[in-house]
Amino acid sequence: MSDFYIDCFRRRAWTEIVEKQYHLPHNLSRAEHNTINSLRNNSDIIIKKADKGGGVVIMNKLEYEQEAARQLSNSTFYRPLSSDPTEEYQKKLHHLLQKLPGKAQEQICIDTCLEPRPGIFYLLPKIHKPGNPGRPIISGIGTLTAGLSGYVDSLLRPYATSTPSYLRDTTDFLRKLQSIGDLPDNAILATMDVEAPYTNIPHKDGLQAIRNSIPDNATANLVAELCDFVLTHNYFTFGVNIYLQVSGTAMGTHMAPQYANIFMADLEQRFLSTRSLMPLLCLRYIDDIFIIWTHGKETLEEFHHDFNNFHPTINLSLDQSTQVVHFLDTTVLISDGHINTTLYRKPTDRYTYLHTSSFHPEHTTRSIVYSQALRYNRICSNPSDRDKHLQDLYQAFLKLQYRPAKVKKTD
Repeated sequence: MSDFYIDCFRRRAWTEIVEKQYHLPHNLSRAEHNTINSLRNNSDIIIKKADKGGGVVIMNKLEYEQEAARQLSNSTFYRPLSSDPTEEYQKKLHHLLQKLPGKAQEQICIDTCLEPRPGIFYLLPKIHKPGNPGRPIISGIGTLTAGLSGYVDSLLRPYATSTPSYLRDTTDFLRKLQSIGDLPDNAILATMDVEAPYTNIPHKDGLQAIRNSIPDNATANLVAELCDFVLTHNYFTFGVNIYLQVSGTAMGTHMAPQYANIFMADLEQRFLSTRSLMPLLCLRYIDDIFIIWTHGKETLEEFHHDFNNFHPTINLSLDQSTQVVHFLDTTVLISDGHINTTLYRKPTDRYTYLHTSSFHPEHTTRSIVYSQALRYNRICSNPSDRDKHLQDLYQAFLKLQYRPAKVKKTD
């Protein structure tokens, strides 16, 4: 409970979702302090951040443990270990590092804990999905592979970010949308999303994608070997038990996003090379894909069907419309043959910005207001629509006790 500070909460299914900001204000009443302490000392509950939206979830500890046990019992992804393998793995890592330049070895050693420990497995409840399953996260802080994973991330990043469909963020997405002029009358907006991509990337295929993406064979093989060590030595604890992840990569290790980026880029390019009909535009943020299709609904569904069957463990959902789709934090619309955009807020979004009474300098809270207003201005292409969303944002900051004059001045 030490990281979560809660004003109020309500029941929803097997969770109680905290509605207000959870940063600790300096003016909590005695009753609020007592409430926090009672929650902290309650051994029957677990408190976690929601997977999306910024909410905080208070849930029954037994049901949380049952969900974790369900996932960890899947032998496709996890294998229980009889003992802590740290000492054995340290020797293997030391041998592997001898293949690297001295400066790289030194940096990895600096970034690796002197007394490494197993990762820690936990779940982020998906309150936006039926049954509220948990997203598995393995904290890599203080683990044996933390330094190596950070180094591998720096090696992978240039290749991940140079792929044709790569998106860095929403601003990059909006900029690339602007390159599209008038749309044909038959244009269809579509998004595709991969189900659990991190855990569903087989080691063999992920490492081959790295080799395919790095032109120099010697460099490619070395980077793949380093990745392989991180992937195959991802051991962690849940409760008193120790496990090894045997497939996929853990969410929580430094290299995971770029590794998934490279795998998806390689998969996407190999699939597109087999197609006679191509999207007008194809953009991807890790595993979230946005396309503009101009060949009719039937061929779009055929495209999705074939893409969905191109790899045995990668499953893609499809959402399509001739008018509007949601992608990242943006709603994309077709209006009079042109692309327009507006803000998209997920139903779980709690406006969980920093509370003004938290112990932060004033320039921090001021910059939060400014950055959010700037984001709204970038996303909303229609001025009246933008003003409506900014008014909602203004009200959200007032609820967090920001001074009205300061908020209006920043806007």
